[in-house]
Amino acid sequence: MPVYRSSATEHAASVAVAARTDVGLSREHNEDAFLISDLARGLAHGPAAAQAAVEPPLALALGVYDGSGGASSPDAASRLAARTVHAVLTRSAPRSSDALERSLLEALGAAGRAVRDNARKSPQHRSSGTTATVAALCDERLLLAQVGDSRAYLLRGGALTQVTRDQTLVQSLLESGKLRPEEAATFEHRGVMLQALGLRENLSIALSAVELRRGDTLLLCTDGLSDLVDDRRIAAALDAHPDPAEAGSALIDAALAAGGRDNVTVLIARFDGPWLAPPAGDGDPEVSEISKFSEGPNRRYDVVPVRRVT
Repeated sequence: MPVYRSSATEHAASVAVAARTDVGLSREHNEDAFLISDLARGLAHGPAAAQAAVEPPLALALGVYDGSGGASSPDAASRLAARTVHAVLTRSAPRSSDALERSLLEALGAAGRAVRDNARKSPQHRSSGTTATVAALCDERLLLAQVGDSRAYLLRGGALTQVTRDQTLVQSLLESGKLRPEEAATFEHRGVMLQALGLRENLSIALSAVELRRGDTLLLCTDGLSDLVDDRRIAAALDAHPDPAEAGSALIDAALAAGGRDNVTVLIARFDGPWLAPPAGDGDPEVSEISKFSEGPNRRYDVVPVRRVT
């Protein structure tokens, strides 16, 4: 049975995880998917509403996926990507942080190829693709692999930090200074994504890491939440509901109350126990960029200098 080498196996540790997905108020089909993967035990929970309490040994991969492609059955892309990532990580069984980094990148690359191959074979899946935001745990280090505009947030001491960067045209223009933050909400090309699994052969996957602290809460979500519910209300809901399932219900309700114009998916994990250091009181969590992986004819890993993401 595959397990990661983890200091958490020697201490009292548990992770409470819950996820919910809702079709919303405007869509006929739910194109989102999620998966809770307990890799140490070979278990996967999803895509229906799920809840799990994970005990040592801790070997977790958590992912949300938002399908795109309109009538071409994008929900098949999101579900296929989720299954592929789980299968690759379970098969590779990485036992160190470095190995997990490589396995995460390989898993998302494999998912992109699987979605693309499925589109070639099945006309009803043509032009379908999906975002992928996947978090994986090794010791107290949380790795985050990102494609598209689904998001990961970390709540620490009541403060919410977005720990992934959207791979969108809006984000690119904001970072280059060509678009001001106050213009972003009304920008006419706000929905344009620069990366998605399955839509093109060349794929760029961003990998980053954050050191967990005792009491941290991780939120993964599709843009059905983040486009309609601002960070202040997200933080308040997570802070008010220590139980992940209750927090998930509160966030879904908030998205529906705000119009529910898209599918909405949330996955929440709370980390606690003496295996984690207490918060140091030094403000926001430090998120480090590790590398970028280019999937395509000239496959390569680009290791970037570790630096704080602001």
